[in-house]
Amino acid sequence: MEASLTFISPQAALLVIGLMSVLILGFGYYVSKRHVKSANDFLFAGRNVGLALGTATLVAAWITGNTTMAAPELAYNVGLIGSLAISTMGLSLALFAPLARRIKRLMPQGYSSGEFIRRRYGSLAWKLYLILAVYYFLGFLVTQAMAGGILLQALSGLNYKIGMLTIMAVCTFYTLKGGLKAILATDFMLSLMILGTLFCVAAWSYWHFDLTDIYMGAAEIRPTTLNVLTAAGLMFLGSNFLFGCGEIFHSNIWWQRVYASSEETAARSFTLAGLIWFAVPVVAGSLAFIAISQQYEIPQVNMIFPIVVSKIMGVSGAVLVLVIIYAALASTVSSLLTGAAGLIVNDIYRGVINPNVDDITLQRYVRYAIVALAVITAAAAWNPYDSMYLVLLLTGPAVASMIWPIVFGIYTQETNLSSAFWAMLAGLVTGLAAYFWISPYAAAIFSAVSSGLVVFVLTRLQPNRHFQWQHLSHDAPSA
Repeated sequence: MEASLTFISPQAALLVIGLMSVLILGFGYYVSKRHVKSANDFLFAGRNVGLALGTATLVAAWITGNTTMAAPELAYNVGLIGSLAISTMGLSLALFAPLARRIKRLMPQGYSSGEFIRRRYGSLAWKLYLILAVYYFLGFLVTQAMAGGILLQALSGLNYKIGMLTIMAVCTFYTLKGGLKAILATDFMLSLMILGTLFCVAAWSYWHFDLTDIYMGAAEIRPTTLNVLTAAGLMFLGSNFLFGCGEIFHSNIWWQRVYASSEETAARSFTLAGLIWFAVPVVAGSLAFIAISQQYEIPQVNMIFPIVVSKIMGVSGAVLVLVIIYAALASTVSSLLTGAAGLIVNDIYRGVINPNVDDITLQRYVRYAIVALAVITAAAAWNPYDSMYLVLLLTGPAVASMIWPIVFGIYTQETNLSSAFWAMLAGLVTGLAAYFWISPYAAAIFSAVSSGLVVFVLTRLQPNRHFQWQHLSHDAPSA
């Protein structure tokens, strides 16, 4: 990257990261020492999370490096509808609210989304689910690791690999020390920091320019970005909504938070978080139109957000961007690591190998899994890809294929037991075909449609007459 595009020195950037890391690690250590006494605290925060804390951690976990860096990328490439499409993921979060209430009612002592699949559909569907879930987790983690490296490179010229490794190391250590209890408490602080700083930065940026000039400049230079009715944009709108539903409905990140709350609190927190989150990508994405109208040099589309704010606000803007995105990365990476490690250890080790495992052993294996996932992520993100969001969309066929097996499985007893396996497989294959042969934005649509048809048709042809909701209880043997 050219030196002229840097806004703070590498030393200053590392100092900001260091100070925030000390704050996050110190607070996490304090919480873990006072409140983390068992595996139940480490993985489920004692199962007594309140509404304010539950809502804040959902907002913080869902404001990712993709939200703040990919939203401007999509507005820049796809247009206004690109950032609007990402905002539909807030709707996806809110739509999970009734499912959260139902999950908590059916499995009040549940421990993972994979446990539900195994008890509801059997071991074959569960094995495929684990493969798809880990595939998604790794894809998501890679985009977050990339965001950290690209952020520091864009702002300070720091080598991408150094920035990526620094942020992954801090996030991993923080996750190892505190578990979900500390993560939830820290997320409350981070969500306030992210939202307050983001909206202040956006307000300052638009105060700096005349809105009419921004509109006229974008209309003259790239008029297609202002068209909200383009075919590609509308396809992306539908695809992103389904992709968001797939991410949330299947992922152990969100199921872990359901199990950490009461039935009513879980539902209300998902609804509130979705409404709050909805505005974030619209605000962040709108900064792309400043970049277009002012004809800023954008060496990589992932860098739009830090470049625009830093050009307007100088060093202070660069520091604020660093605070926003680093806070988002810290909350998201820690949630991904605990969610993925909890899924792997609970489902494979506690669920199958040793159901009577003690707390100390369980926590130790979860920590081993966290470290392994972090190392794999760093290796996969060693060289940055051109687009973070296209990397994430590659997981779309996997996550969208799981929407309907989960929804039908939660609400209907008659759902065919084998339908989940065939639906996920059909969704994966058709979604990947659409990704490579039609458009990455079409992948989730094809996956969700084919998966839903398989579940519906197989259930109509051979409805399940034997499943009872009691089969989901911990007192009942799994299928």
